[in-house]
Amino acid sequence: MTERDSLIPADGGHTGVGGKNTGNGRRVIGLTGKMCSGKNVAAEILEKHGFAVIDADKAAHRALEESREKVFEAFSGEAEKQGLKIRNEDGSVNRRELGKLLFSKKELLAVHEGILYPRINKILKEFTEENKHKNVVINAPLLFKSDAAALCDFVIIIEAPAVQRFFRALKRDRLGVIQILRRFSSQKALFAQNPEENTDIVKVDNCGGKILLERKLLSVLACKGIKPETPPV
Repeated sequence: MTERDSLIPADGGHTGVGGKNTGNGRRVIGLTGKMCSGKNVAAEILEKHGFAVIDADKAAHRALEESREKVFEAFSGEAEKQGLKIRNEDGSVNRRELGKLLFSKKELLAVHEGILYPRINKILKEFTEENKHKNVVINAPLLFKSDAAALCDFVIIIEAPAVQRFFRALKRDRLGVIQILRRFSSQKALFAQNPEENTDIVKVDNCGGKILLERKLLSVLACKGIKPETPPV
């Protein structure tokens, strides 16, 4: 993994990870981090400062509903073996039950990603194109496993201590201890993987409160030559 300064051309054009200059002055930022690190809070802060933000989790929910018949076909048999009901009475996907199933076996998660990722990538790309005159944030916990990183000028990784993330998960998601530890374990392997060598990465520590996180994010934007909008009082 190489951490370097963004290639910001003299005219302020968009370079992207691959160095392509679109010349319109906007930036696309990838925002990622482990479970309960504070990605969503960071996204809210950047949105307050004028960024168009897309939540890849919500894009995934949309992709899941659009691909639900493929999902049922792929996982109904294994779900039945484990006593899980992944289809709701109204025909929609029970995401909580599906999540339990996917995190029980790595190979099931890989199949699921193969079904959804092409659709998710298309949704994210469409959003950046629809907001081509605005700075954009792609809030994506699995940014480096998708093609979304290729859309970004640089990537911000939000970090927080594991203990702090654990108690946030207990409070926010109301999951059992075993489920949380399983998800932490799966993400540990993911973030141990190296992204492309030329990926521009900035790590932001989020062990304090929201005000401190905002200051750190604004400092990152300043270092990258990005002038955020002043939020209304």
